[in-house]
Amino acid sequence: MMTRTTIALVLAAMPAAGAAQDRINRTRPADVDGTVHIDSPAGSIRVIGWDRAEVAVSGTLGHGAYGLDLSGDKRRTTVEVESEGNPHGIHSDLEVRVPAGSDVVIESYGASISVSEVKGTVTAETVNGDIRVGEAPREVRAESVNGGVTVSARGGRVQAESVNGAVTVRGAGGEIGASTVNGPLSVTGGTFARARLETVNGRVLFEAGLARGASLEVETVNGAVELALPAGTAADFAVTTFSGDIRNELGPPARRASRHTTEKELTFSTGGGGASVRVETLSGGIVLRRHQ
Repeated sequence: MMTRTTIALVLAAMPAAGAAQDRINRTRPADVDGTVHIDSPAGSIRVIGWDRAEVAVSGTLGHGAYGLDLSGDKRRTTVEVESEGNPHGIHSDLEVRVPAGSDVVIESYGASISVSEVKGTVTAETVNGDIRVGEAPREVRAESVNGGVTVSARGGRVQAESVNGAVTVRGAGGEIGASTVNGPLSVTGGTFARARLETVNGRVLFEAGLARGASLEVETVNGAVELALPAGTAADFAVTTFSGDIRNELGPPARRASRHTTEKELTFSTGGGGASVRVETLSGGIVLRRHQ
C-alpha cells in the first residue's frame, strides 16, 4: 500500500495539465512587408511589430506540444504549435516579433490575442479568448465567439465581431463593420465614411464623426442605440423603433407611425443634409445627441 508521503511525491513529480513544458527562443529572416501566419490552439499570443527584417518567437510551449514549426520563406512565415490528437488543451504562451510592415494572420481555438505596432493588415480569429489590436494597422479583421474584441487603432478599415462578448473600437476612422449577438458595441473617436453596426441583445454607442456623404447604419433587436455626433454634422436621418422610445436632441421629436401600432419613426436633416444615417430597433430605445 502506498503511504501518503509516497503519493505526495508521485503527484509532485507529475507535470500539471496544461503546464508549460518547453521554453522557446527562435528567429527566422523575413521581408519587411511579408505575411506572418500564426497558429496556436490555446494560451496567449502576443504579436509586436519591430524594425528588424526577421520573425522572432519566444515563450513556452504547453504540456502536450511536441514542437514549434517556424518555417516558410521571406515572403511568408509560418509559426505553428505542433501537437498530436486534440490540441485544444495545449496552453502555450507565445510572443512573436514581426517586421512592422507585415500582414499578420492569427488563428486559435482558445488563446487570448494581442497585437501592437503592426502597420499591415491584421486578421485574428479565436473561439474562446479576447482579442486586442492597437497602434495603426492598415486594416483589422477580428472575430471571437466567446470573448471581447477591442480595437484601438487608426486603421482605414475595421471589421470586428463577437458572439458572446463586447466589441469596442476606439480612435478608428474610414470604414467599419462591427457586430455582436450578446454584448455591447461601442465605437468612439475618428471620422467615418462608412459604418455598419449590428447587435441582437446589446447596447450600441456611436460617438464619432461622419465624413461628407458618409453612410451610417445601425440595427438592433433588443438593444438600445445612442448616437452622439459633432455639432454641425450634415446628415439625413431615418429612425424607427417598433416598441422603444426615441429621444432626439438634434431635431424634431418622433411620432407614431400609426395609431394602431406602437411603432415610432423619425425623419429629418441637419446641416443641410448629406450623410445618410439609418437606425432601426425592434424593442430598444434610441437617443440622438450632440457629441460633447
